[in-house]
Amino acid sequence: MHSKMDCVSRSPLFSPLAPAVKAKLITVTHHRKFYQKGQLIRQPLDHQEGMLILDEGTAKIYALAANGKEKIIELLRSGDVVGQHWLFAPHENQGFIQATSDAWVCSIQYDDFQRLLGESASLSLAMINNFGNQLIEAEKNQLRRDLLDAKARLMAYLRDCAVESGQIEFELPLKKKELANILGITPETLSRQFKQLAAEGQIIVNKRQITIC
Repeated sequence: MHSKMDCVSRSPLFSPLAPAVKAKLITVTHHRKFYQKGQLIRQPLDHQEGMLILDEGTAKIYALAANGKEKIIELLRSGDVVGQHWLFAPHENQGFIQATSDAWVCSIQYDDFQRLLGESASLSLAMINNFGNQLIEAEKNQLRRDLLDAKARLMAYLRDCAVESGQIEFELPLKKKELANILGITPETLSRQFKQLAAEGQIIVNKRQITIC
């Protein structure tokens, strides 16, 4: 059975912290809550403030356009953290967070964290470094959209997946429609690029199983 320490330690944001700092963090961590696949974890005007740690499962953050079309902002996997900024400046959530598989989530509330932050320099430094990594990732994604064509965007994404999984063969972590949304291209264009990369011998595609050649 998972403990609060498991939840905190699974997060890249907190895993490097000294045990004494983690022990303090655990005191303000709300234990795991279960969400079924498709269930909303957060939604606009739900009056929930604070940070979420996805302990197990997958989820997506999305917004709805005026025409009702869904725009995926970020995909979350086990250990991912979302809402760090909600710990520093509480406000009403404007987006949706939805479980894309059965998921377990831990949370830390704004008031509790603010008190702890004033007591721990190590925790403050970890938060700053995490924000820096997020900025780097956001800049990388923006450069892909601005400078790379559709095929290059897709190949760059697939290489990132291979690096993250630690092997050249991996399962695509999201549906192709969602991937097209993330890459800023249409599903039809994505399908063509998959076929072209396979024809060029750069990848092997077997449904959602991808191999980098």
